[in-house]
Amino acid sequence: MVETSLDHKPAVVFVDDERWYSFLQLAAILQRAGLRTVRISVGPSMWRPENLLFSRNVFLAEPPSPEQLAEILANENVVDVQPTERLAKTSYSALDLLPQPQRSNIWAGRLAILDKQNNETLFREIGLRSPESLPVGTTPENEAVARLSLPIVLKRRIGSSGSGVKVFTSLEDLREYVAAIESPDEWLYEQFIQGRSFVYAACVSDEGIDVMATYKVLEREHLSGPSSVMEFQTDPHLVESGRILINALHIRGLICFDIIRDSNDVDWIHDVNPRVFGGLTTCQLAGFDFRGAYLRCLGVDVDVQSSPLDTPTTISFGFPEGGRELLRSAPYRVSWVRALRWIWSHWRLLGSRYFLAFVIDRPVTAWRHYFKRSEHQR
Repeated sequence: MVETSLDHKPAVVFVDDERWYSFLQLAAILQRAGLRTVRISVGPSMWRPENLLFSRNVFLAEPPSPEQLAEILANENVVDVQPTERLAKTSYSALDLLPQPQRSNIWAGRLAILDKQNNETLFREIGLRSPESLPVGTTPENEAVARLSLPIVLKRRIGSSGSGVKVFTSLEDLREYVAAIESPDEWLYEQFIQGRSFVYAACVSDEGIDVMATYKVLEREHLSGPSSVMEFQTDPHLVESGRILINALHIRGLICFDIIRDSNDVDWIHDVNPRVFGGLTTCQLAGFDFRGAYLRCLGVDVDVQSSPLDTPTTISFGFPEGGRELLRSAPYRVSWVRALRWIWSHWRLLGSRYFLAFVIDRPVTAWRHYFKRSEHQR
């Protein structure tokens, strides 16, 4: 554990510019384990039900500078940070400004893998495949299509959870969209790979990989969004690719890789996320003790359950994204029994406070939308 003269408990800091269910779920798990959770959110300052899941909530009208963020955290004992990618560089820079006795260095190395275009070079150097990419700022649209073909992907070089990812099937539509981009240098073209989506997830400590899971994504909430239906399976090729990549990155904490397997069974790594991932609770309930591994990585003295050596092929439903698919997966009465068991297992993992926030969020959000519409009509 990080030694400190501060009175505060060890804190994990969440920095975001929109609601992330994976952040809320991890915060609930950490609170139940006795850690302090701090949320710094860029957006309107208002009471939200999920505020209950954080020991401290700070709302900022504009993205902060590293100095401003460091000032906000001046009295916190920070053992890790979970930022969205768009705010990650600022977050890591801010924490490096804090006195060493007041922070860990678990986030060391994460900054180097934020830029998706730079990652392509790294992947190829260590023998892993990655879709070819070109910078939008210096590549005409017709050249990008000529080299990468259609369909073609357009995405931010530093982006979060599929936000802003577009797939174009015509040069005309691509030109029209690119012409409206304010900062082309922040975007890239990427080769489109048709295939099945896989995820490699791990928790890494100073000793190496503590817990690891691989699964196939059967359904997503939206394109490149959170997984709603997953199929866990033992995949030796993914396991080896993940080991190679983690050894090359030299980073610690929670991490996941998004992978596309094409029709020739070739794996293409197209995203690296050095933070909590949307399938964390699903992995935990499937027998992969990410909770224990992450707490121990933060310095908490807990036992970590051994992961199953040979994962049976099982289909699991992400929470809350997979609720609709779960209800459709079996006859009416059977599906409701399964749904109640699914909710109960997540309740035990996340706690009553999480579900209280989850339940009261819908009426609160609906009331705010009604109020905004009423104000607009006046």
